[in-house]
Amino acid sequence: MCYRAQTYLAGRALLRQGDEASHVLVLVSGLVKVVRTDRDGRQRLLAFRGSGEILGEMALQCGAVRLAHVWAMSECKAAVVPAEEFQRFVHEHRLAYPLAVMASNRLREQTEVHDGAVHERLAMALLRLVEVSGGLRSFSLTREDLAQHIDVGRKAVTKALARLGPERVKAGKSRIEVVSVEGLRETVGGCVAP
Repeated sequence: MCYRAQTYLAGRALLRQGDEASHVLVLVSGLVKVVRTDRDGRQRLLAFRGSGEILGEMALQCGAVRLAHVWAMSECKAAVVPAEEFQRFVHEHRLAYPLAVMASNRLREQTEVHDGAVHERLAMALLRLVEVSGGLRSFSLTREDLAQHIDVGRKAVTKALARLGPERVKAGKSRIEVVSVEGLRETVGGCVAP
């Protein structure tokens, strides 16, 4: 089957929190961030996703509304798959178990980013970002974005960046550059291999 692909410019929403789940997106190219706004207005950057990822499937599985926004971090192309077709495809190809495994892996990913010292958590998050981006090392991210992602304050991220050092990560006002993947791996004990 062939599905219509849409192009989303950097900074645009691919999916919006609270919208009805009428389709899923298959990310053909680009990089996105998944951001949830809590009832108190606090934003949490939950995850980064890259090419080949399915977006919005959780709301379909639960028959509910979208749980988070998905924002393009770069120009993205995504194929739009209507809900009924996605559910039929999952049923016909017996993909319920692989989808459950994917959901479990995503939950583990969110748990791991909150485990360890702040500099280790930041290193883990950056390694995952390099991995899901297909090996990119420069990202349009702020310290506030990273703080939301690893659930600490902005000052803690600044201290963690200093501890990692410019030989591993360089941080500008709105750009983060991974200088040494190997150095970040050493920081987290080699448990992530992008």
